[in-house]
Amino acid sequence: MPQIDAFRATGVSSTVVANSFLARPTTKVPRGAVWHIGNATEIPDGGIFFALGREAVVKSQQFNEGKREFEEVEQAQAPFTVGVYDKETQAAGILVRPGVSLSPREVATKVQYLLESVGLAQQHNMQIVVDTIPDPQGFIEILLSASRVTRFEFDFSVPNPPDDEKYVQRPLKEYAKRIRATEGKAALKGPSLDAHELADLARAIAAEGDQATASVERTPGSGIEKVGLNLNPLKEPVEPQAHEGAADAILRALRRAYKRVRGTDGQS
Repeated sequence: MPQIDAFRATGVSSTVVANSFLARPTTKVPRGAVWHIGNATEIPDGGIFFALGREAVVKSQQFNEGKREFEEVEQAQAPFTVGVYDKETQAAGILVRPGVSLSPREVATKVQYLLESVGLAQQHNMQIVVDTIPDPQGFIEILLSASRVTRFEFDFSVPNPPDDEKYVQRPLKEYAKRIRATEGKAALKGPSLDAHELADLARAIAAEGDQATASVERTPGSGIEKVGLNLNPLKEPVEPQAHEGAADAILRALRRAYKRVRGTDGQS
């Protein structure tokens, strides 16, 4: 599920992104095919349903009855998948579907090019950045089970998502904005850092698609090793309920997954 960030905002970032989806853009991505966002429509509860696909030419084999010959012909295809953008969390969830579903990072890149091509963000003095949201659970488990954590380093970008961590992330991002920086990196060192505090920060970092690393000693005397956050992209099953459409089911799954990342699902 790609996370969407905007900076230097002079308008409402979630609305700018939503309207960029609703513009149903088409663009040719660098060294790639022509991609489209189509079928974009607003759905209840603050979501934008959309289809994402590309133009493809494939060769098919057939028998020509008139010539009594076998031959290959080119056919145009447009494989696509569907997703939902959530204005509340500024995250998007996209169904994994054969023919379209590249790696999550590649999909995020395609969506970013498409949304930027509309030009709406530029008109509002913004830039749209689409990142994948990693599943932080494995990283957090390492932090909490380690005998000690001696270093924690993380990236941050200027403000956009509405629920960033308020004690560390937000002041750094606000300062970066004041000095007109677009991103930064922070490092914390000590003989034994508080793993539970770091776990809360790691959830917020993951929710924004940023990277974090930690130097940990898994067991006493085992030596220090470096572990990273961005290992596995976040995935969530979509299970439509009775009489529920795909858009509502995707939005529900997206918000469920996002709450789990942020630790606000009551299970973290």
